Amino acid sequence: MRGRKAVCCLVSAGCLLMAGIGTADTCPDAPPGEKQLLWGDLHVHTAHSLDAWAFGAIATPREAYAYARGEPLRLLTGEVKTIDRPLDFMAVTDHAETWDQMYLCTDPGYADQPYCNNLRALHRERASREIFNDYLLPVVGSLDPQPAGVCEDEAFDCPQARKKAWQRVQNAANSANDPCNFTALIGYEWTGSPGGRHWHRNVIFRSAEVPEQAYDFVRFPEVQQLWHQLDTNCRASDGCNVLTIPHNINWADGGRTFAVETETAEAWAVRARFERLAEIFQEKGASECLPERPSELGEDCNFNLLMHNSAKERLSGPDKSSPAEAWARARSTYYRSLLARGLAAYQAGASRVNPLMLGAIGSTDTHFGTPGRVMEVDYDRGISTLLLTDEEQLGNTSYNPGGLVAVWAEQNTRAGVFDALHRREAYATSGPRISLRFGVADGGYCDVERAAMAVVMGGSIPASPALASDPPWFAIQAGMDQAKLARVEVIKGEYRNGQVHERVVQLADYPDGQADVCLTWQDADFQPQAPTYWYVRVLEVPTPRWSKFLCERAKLCEKYPQADLMQTERAWSSPIWWLP
Repeated sequence: MRGRKAVCCLVSAGCLLMAGIGTADTCPDAPPGEKQLLWGDLHVHTAHSLDAWAFGAIATPREAYAYARGEPLRLLTGEVKTIDRPLDFMAVTDHAETWDQMYLCTDPGYADQPYCNNLRALHRERASREIFNDYLLPVVGSLDPQPAGVCEDEAFDCPQARKKAWQRVQNAANSANDPCNFTALIGYEWTGSPGGRHWHRNVIFRSAEVPEQAYDFVRFPEVQQLWHQLDTNCRASDGCNVLTIPHNINWADGGRTFAVETETAEAWAVRARFERLAEIFQEKGASECLPERPSELGEDCNFNLLMHNSAKERLSGPDKSSPAEAWARARSTYYRSLLARGLAAYQAGASRVNPLMLGAIGSTDTHFGTPGRVMEVDYDRGISTLLLTDEEQLGNTSYNPGGLVAVWAEQNTRAGVFDALHRREAYATSGPRISLRFGVADGGYCDVERAAMAVVMGGSIPASPALASDPPWFAIQAGMDQAKLARVEVIKGEYRNGQVHERVVQLADYPDGQADVCLTWQDADFQPQAPTYWYVRVLEVPTPRWSKFLCERAKLCEKYPQADLMQTERAWSSPIWWLP
């Protein structure tokens, strides 16, 4: 528990920050105005997701919530897994598009119907890839999505099945929710995969007040349609509030779910209401950045990249564009590129709105109901690989355990966690529980007891005439989890002279590692007329990747040298913006 204890002493100097939205619940041990660091996972699949069930998931949502709190969970292999440290909050986000077929064909319906009978037969044969290709992709893989085959049978009521499945989701979260001790948020995944491109969003609600139905990709195949339904049916005046969080944006491959350049100001306003965060690390790879050209792929962006997408290959066929065009299209939806596109849109738009002010979070995207299972030493199976032998797994090491999301919240309640996410006072890690604060403060921040930051991560710097002569100062506090910290960097992007300029500023380098860090930095190159973002990246000293642990246990490192790897785990803060 070192990381959690370190936070209490490390960040005590930075606890007096601006209060967030008031919460309905009051926790007796939560001092007013102070914020605590909470750890969670907002991307969790169980056996109620068709792909997870196909690849061997047997956990229910209730069991996933229990696992997050420290209870053991048995996998299909017979292995019993327990999280290394309980989480503070989480959400089950099963694919809403397949709830009807799962409810009718498996649990609890088990319908005697040809479509269902064939689906179950394939499952008994462990033909998981065939289920994925023939039962999931036809539902989510087209701009004209078709409902599951069982829904074409008039004897079966798919709308009623979806309604019951949605109620089951709510019941599991409401039963697991334990204000002040553990927060279970209600959520689901909107799974748009046209042509195999991932335009997915996790839909996360603030309270138990949710719409009567989950708006899925089959019935609402444009993300703007999803937002319209939420805007109409989830109103704050009725106690309902919601966020949609894009994920796996490394496989979004361009596309219109981020096409802010052609959207109206009204569309920007709706987007800005719901889309305030992006998941930049999960088991299907990092989505932070790609350089402008493949030849420039160095240490900056080359961390757990996973660019090959077999579903896109199957549905869209060979890419007929040039390598340069394909690279630029893929790059356009990585996190850093989206931040840059937001600056450009802000500068060009008459409304002076930045439609892509996206904070950063991580999560696992576990497909086995094991939220927060991110320890490299304990991971050797991901989606589609549960039943592989060690040697087969060592030939397929592209996946990783996924990451976590951290929030600075006043209380561990649904309102407290959601409001921290909403104001983007949240950050991502690749798994370790690295404590991190980032904000605007004066140059003496680290020397003052209980100093306050004027702006915290996720916020914007207010206009001030003094900025023209006195550029902003930033403060960074970080504390190690189980490995020491090796490097602290600021990533800066600014829009000037019609172009976005990016750079990585190294603030500190500790060859032998450092336990705790407090730094201040003034951006001497600040241009008051240029829209700008800054975010912090903190790297650990190198530690073994999961594949190295596995090849050593199996004594196969010589045969699979690509698995014998060390890596630098990390944390990414949400940005701070300057929008003149």
